[in-house]
Amino acid sequence: MSGASERKEKMTGQLILDCLAQKRKAQHLLFKTYYGFLMSIALRYAHDPEEAQDMLNEGFIKVFANLDKYKQTGSFEGWLRRVMVNTALDYLRRNSHHYETLSYDDINEGDCEVQVENTAIQNLTYNELMACIQKLPTMSRNVFNLYVFENYSHTEIAEMLGMQEGTSHWHLNFARKKLKEKIEHII
Repeated sequence: MSGASERKEKMTGQLILDCLAQKRKAQHLLFKTYYGFLMSIALRYAHDPEEAQDMLNEGFIKVFANLDKYKQTGSFEGWLRRVMVNTALDYLRRNSHHYETLSYDDINEGDCEVQVENTAIQNLTYNELMACIQKLPTMSRNVFNLYVFENYSHTEIAEMLGMQEGTSHWHLNFARKKLKEKIEHII
């Protein structure tokens, strides 16, 4: 491990200890340090920036309430990511009555086998890509995010979201197809 990595790890460890000791400056610094990182996760799951802010606020509440559960054995950012993803999924489950969902049985499977070409994505800005992802149906967006950004397997996704593994595959393919259409429309 490099000297810079060791210093960062030591500083993060001290920041966590100070937060556990209820030091307001440390809590504020932790919030400022990881705000952008966690907001980028929330934005991928939210329908709009206001909903992402609500998710983020809930996520930070959970981080501070459960900081004693982080044992400093793994990556702190990895732990934060997991808390934020779980918070976003919980938020969406609680508010699911507001969103339209698609069932695997509602769509013809053959329509969803699509590969997104990297050349089209290279012409998009980050904000354009995130806007396209936010417009996906909720469940397809969740599966896409968990698979692409969080590196969960379809087995894990199916368990987390209470669906069959094949349905997880379908939602990923459906999301890719819809993203390809949206990207082609932009460029």
